Parts: sequence; structure tokens; C-alpha cells
Amino acid sequence: MKIIQWGTGAVGLHAMRFVLDHPELELVGVKCHTDAKAGVDAGVIADRPATGVLATQSADELIALDADCVLFMPRDTEQQDPTVPGSPSRWWVDEVTPILASGKNVVTPIANGMHWMQLADGASLRDELDAAGQKGSSSIYFTGIDPGFVTDALAITMSSVVCDIEQIRTWEFIDYSNYPVPEVMLGMGYGRLPSDIPVTAAAVLRTGWGGAIYSMADAFGLVVDEVVLDIDHFLSPRTVTVASGLTVKEGTIGAMRWSLTGLVDGRPRLMINHVNRMGPEMAPDWPSMGDEGGYRIEVDGFPPYRGEFPLALPGGTGFALDDAVVMTAARCVNAIEAVVGAAPGYRTVNELPAFGARYGFRP
Repeated sequence: MKIIQWGTGAVGLHAMRFVLDHPELELVGVKCHTDAKAGVDAGVIADRPATGVLATQSADELIALDADCVLFMPRDTEQQDPTVPGSPSRWWVDEVTPILASGKNVVTPIANGMHWMQLADGASLRDELDAAGQKGSSSIYFTGIDPGFVTDALAITMSSVVCDIEQIRTWEFIDYSNYPVPEVMLGMGYGRLPSDIPVTAAAVLRTGWGGAIYSMADAFGLVVDEVVLDIDHFLSPRTVTVASGLTVKEGTIGAMRWSLTGLVDGRPRLMINHVNRMGPEMAPDWPSMGDEGGYRIEVDGFPPYRGEFPLALPGGTGFALDDAVVMTAARCVNAIEAVVGAAPGYRTVNELPAFGARYGFRP
């Protein structure tokens, strides 16, 4: 498989390393977004041997290449609904459609595209991406870890051994203090007074994670009436500057827990929950998982079923958030073959065959 790596940020860098390290994948192009990386060998950027593939800022140059799949991983710091007129996140749609139309399949962790029904005009986005894929006989798939694998594929699979289900809940317990883009955390409200949270913060949660509610509903044959968002804040007892450089002043938000609930016939059936902190000392009485955090899935039914998936295990990065970033990259890379073989157009998790670590084992 010939691969183009589109973006070399936190997720893109790990994805590029996975591609370079696997003999069945050939890196043929790299899209960078800074002058410092332009013209630099991909191997140097990824801390690997030289490849002869030089990073470029030219989209046209990369679209002209012969490639099977593009790992589309640019940074969208706004994370807004791209279907709202004037949206600051519309740019990635305009950037990815020519890639699809050129005949290249796309795998991307951009959260807002994982489904379409949570968006203001999601049908138009679905149709636009689908049309570009039909033109190029290519497909596009959005995935990650959360939202993504945990909130769709894993929850859906675990539910298959339970009947008489009353409710399914997914949980994330992760310390965000070393999140590599502090502007994103500030935009979500961390380090702000609750009264100063931008109105876009709630929209980030609804558009980014709301799609997972609909992905689960599709798998279960449910029709979601409404998605309800609940948020609780913990105010920092002192001023701290966290690892990412974000300063959380005393009295501002140091931890946040929120839930998105999908109502079906007025009953809360599907829930996505997060408990996120700016440091382990924040919100000590709130739920957590072990010392470093991780994910949990709870299925209330007969028989009830639970699964806990701790992160930061020995042999990993040492930090739950960093493990999650690597896992996001791995999920995208391992999806390549399934996406290349899929029917052209916009594809959700329920339209692809189940796939495992297709490129996870090396000779």
C-alpha cells in the first residue's frame, strides 16, 4: 500500500512511524504545515532512517502522486461543526474533498466526521464527501480512540453478548494536563471561570462526541430522539501551570466531567461519559481508574457486563493521554486495508468489516 501522511502533529507523527516501520506500507508523501518541516526528510521528522521522501506544504503536489490511502491528520484547533455557515472548521472539508476526488482513500481521526446526524446540516456533509468519493472511486472513514473505537466499535462488540439491554455507558478517565495543544483545552473551558466558558465549548462536545451516540444507535436499530449534554466543573484550589504550559488559576476550572445521553422514546439508553482533569490533584473525589486512568464500558442488561481498559501500562508511553494519542494513530493505520477495500463514498463504523491489527505485527 502506498501511503501519504497528511499532517505530522501528535497523532500524525506516530501514524507515520507505524507506516515507515511496516514492510507492507510505503510512504510516498508527507504534508506538513510549518516552514520548519518543509523539505525535511520524513525519516528525520519521524526519528527514523532517511527515506528520500521530503515533506511539502503543497497539497497539489501530493494530490498528483499515486497513492492508495491518505492518513488525513491536520490540526483543527476549533473543532466546530463544519456544516454551520462561516464555521472555522469548514476548511478541512475543502481540503479533503479534492483528495477523495483524485482517487485516494482517506482515513482520518477528525471527530466531527465520525457520524453526520449530530451536525447542523450533517446530511449535506455526508452527501458532499460521498460525492467526492464516488467521483474518485475512493472512500473516507473517520475513527480514533474516544470518540472512535471505545465509543463505537468496542461498545458495539461488547453488547453482542448481552440481551434485555437497558443502557450502555462508555467512560473516559484521563488527565489532560499534558495535552499538546493548550489552546484546545482553553477553548473547552479549562483554566477559565465557569461564567467565561465560550459558547463554542459545549458545541465541541456535541459535534465531536455526539456522533458516537448515533453510531451506536445505528448498530442497535435504535432511533435517537434527543442528545442531552450535562457538565459539572471542579474549580482549582490553587494556581498551577500544567505540563502543556496552560496556567490554571485558583478558582478556575481544573477538572470537568460531562455526559452525552441519547434518549430513545424518552428513556436514557446510550451514554458517553468523561472525567478529565488538569493534574491528578484536581477533583480527588470524582471517579477515576487506577493511578493513570483509562476507559470503561458498562452494559446494563441480562447478564450485566463490564470492561475496564487501563492505560499507561508498562511498555507504553507512561502517560494515559499519550497512550491514547498513539492508539488513535494505530486505529487509523490498521483501518487502511478495510477502507481501501470498501465501497466508494462516506463510510461509518457500521459499514466497514470488523478489522484488527492489520499492520500491528512486524516481522
